[in-house]
Amino acid sequence: MAVTLAKEALDVGIITNNGEKMLAFYRDVLGLAQEPSIPFPGLGTIHRLLCGNSILRIVAADNAIETVTGGAFASRNGIRYLTINISNLDEVVADCKAFGSPIAVDIRELRPGVRCCQLQDPDGNYVEFIGV
Repeated sequence: MAVTLAKEALDVGIITNNGEKMLAFYRDVLGLAQEPSIPFPGLGTIHRLLCGNSILRIVAADNAIETVTGGAFASRNGIRYLTINISNLDEVVADCKAFGSPIAVDIRELRPGVRCCQLQDPDGNYVEFIGV
């Protein structure tokens, strides 16, 4: 049986040893609004950031966890990137560059009228911006 969606969005969680830097990127550079954080004993603190109808959860681990960073876009399996559709691509990419985000694919035309850019967050996760 197919799921019956109760919310028209997909929420995502990223677990990190690098909570402050990840929050600085997603909250301060990208401007995602933060909802109250939730401490989760034995795991860490879940920081909830609004992205449209979706929630991005940055889970700052209490204890050091295995770190897997970077690598080429298609170098390993698993969830490799997030896509965020925005209308101010040039400004956001400039802010990300000033923050020091590695640029994998600089701004380019994807198809007529649609531009994109792929870069990495502080943990090496790919973030793709689609500018419309």
